[in-house]
Amino acid sequence: MGRRLRIDLGRRSINVIFVREKVNFKFFPRKFRINAKKEYNFLTKLHEANVNVPKPISHISLSNSSIVIREFIDGVFFQDAIKRYHPDAIKRLLINVITELRKIEDIGIYLPEVASVYKNIIVDGEEPYIIDLERASFTKKLIIPPFLSRIWRLCSNPEIRKKLEKILEIEKILSVAKKYKTNRDLNMILEIFKR
Repeated sequence: MGRRLRIDLGRRSINVIFVREKVNFKFFPRKFRINAKKEYNFLTKLHEANVNVPKPISHISLSNSSIVIREFIDGVFFQDAIKRYHPDAIKRLLINVITELRKIEDIGIYLPEVASVYKNIIVDGEEPYIIDLERASFTKKLIIPPFLSRIWRLCSNPEIRKKLEKILEIEKILSVAKKYKTNRDLNMILEIFKR
């Protein structure tokens, strides 16, 4: 039997996760109550738009803290998936992430966290879930180019590069990211994936 309760420390929050119940209580101290409300509102908006995010359950504002209650997605962090997965699974995962990011762009939401993809994307199988939205904002600024730049930077790791070379034309990543800023042609990005 696995653990029933898990506690994870975030940058501005503490997550208390009830694993079996698939519920995550994200506690924010008083000085970050705006972040909590913002995260809940963005979760709600994206969930309603069928973007892969944890289902928002509730937002509670207390005198000394705020709590975002959301669905717990049991999976691995994006970077761990890239290290563990076979190249074919990584290819499907990357295409899925790019597809989800495009949905977010189309709504007009910017997520600065996609430039690092450290703990803000959880992968369940090959399905990515965007889980950290407290710094999101409404703007037409694009999020796919910073994500592609992050993928390119991951190639500095020889093991990851070897996997990515099997599925991507690595030398084209940055030029495609740059072109995407002017034409937003998703097919152009998908074409750098090898068949």
